[in-house]
Amino acid sequence: MSTALGVARRAAAVLGLVMIVAVAMEATCRLDDLFRYGTPIWSPVVSEEDLLIRDRDGQHARPNARFQKWVINAVGTRGEAASAVKQPGTLRVVTVGASETFGLYESPRHEYPRQVEDSLRRWAASGHCGSSPDNIEVLNAAIFGMSLPTTDADLRTRIRRLGPDIVTIYAVPAQYLTPEPPRAARPDSTGADTILSPSRAFSPRAEERLRLQVKRIAPHWLLTWVRRRAIRAALADTSAGAPFTEVPGDRLALYSRDLRRVVSTVRAIGAEPVLITHANWSMAGAADATTLTAWRRFYPRSTGPVLLAFDSAGDAAMRQVAADSGVALVDLAAFVRARRGPLFADYAHFTDAGAALAADTIGAAILHDRRFRSWCESAKAGNTIVADPSIR
Repeated sequence: MSTALGVARRAAAVLGLVMIVAVAMEATCRLDDLFRYGTPIWSPVVSEEDLLIRDRDGQHARPNARFQKWVINAVGTRGEAASAVKQPGTLRVVTVGASETFGLYESPRHEYPRQVEDSLRRWAASGHCGSSPDNIEVLNAAIFGMSLPTTDADLRTRIRRLGPDIVTIYAVPAQYLTPEPPRAARPDSTGADTILSPSRAFSPRAEERLRLQVKRIAPHWLLTWVRRRAIRAALADTSAGAPFTEVPGDRLALYSRDLRRVVSTVRAIGAEPVLITHANWSMAGAADATTLTAWRRFYPRSTGPVLLAFDSAGDAAMRQVAADSGVALVDLAAFVRARRGPLFADYAHFTDAGAALAADTIGAAILHDRRFRSWCESAKAGNTIVADPSIR
């Protein structure tokens, strides 16, 4: 009996110690979020996924939400406060895309849309247009995983109301290598997704931090083994379709069609589109099997060479769309190939330096855009008209 009692006491002591450590870790994470990012201790937003919402407009960023370094303003775009109604004399640029545009690994305020805004405002501050730098706004309307069909739906509803003058489009061709091609997120008018349950405030934050730390310290060979195993498991599901052994022409045509539709929609809402070719880490001279496997994990039907080839084919398709439609093109992929260096934190997401390169090339294109020049001339003349919507 005494032996059993001793074992029970030791087990209780171990359990108590584990609970103390768990509570301490959770408290540390919440305090870190509070002091570093300003996230309330009892915030119901406990993950990146909570930054997304699906309502009557479709899927977009959740207004007035924040999680760690990501802050969403009242109009549902990442960044500083902005009014739903564009003020007279303001030039408003809206950026659309997926996580590469929303920003993932960059330091706060270093995602490329924010750096584009800083660059344009510095240019305006030099007196070129006779307008206040504050009259230039760049609204980051991207979200994680945003596809072209979802972008098109968002443009027709929510973004239209923001009155954009210029819309930059950084699409991700590889999204068309999923088992089912991208479709627009279905709108939800019930309001079920608009309010997060208060009980989510009790969801542990330490769990995700611990997972990320384990991922950081794990050897590359182990992570690659786990990812390859996940790919094999996905391929074992025959309902997902046969693997892509070459660039699928039908998917590439679908990407081109959806891109043309987005360009048409941008013009229909009175804005000027700017297309940006997609870049990846291999273009910067850093191709390696480990990173390619990490990227392929999201597109298991595709072999590594096909994944890279499709990304390049998508860029070629975008160049053709730009030429056919008379749209400004930022060939970011070409700039990355020329610059090279540590521009990517993984297969496609930028470092601060990569985001700076993207911002430089995109900002230069905007400065030469016909809509921007129209706004600039209006500002010089002392008019309050932002730009002539008929300019194409």
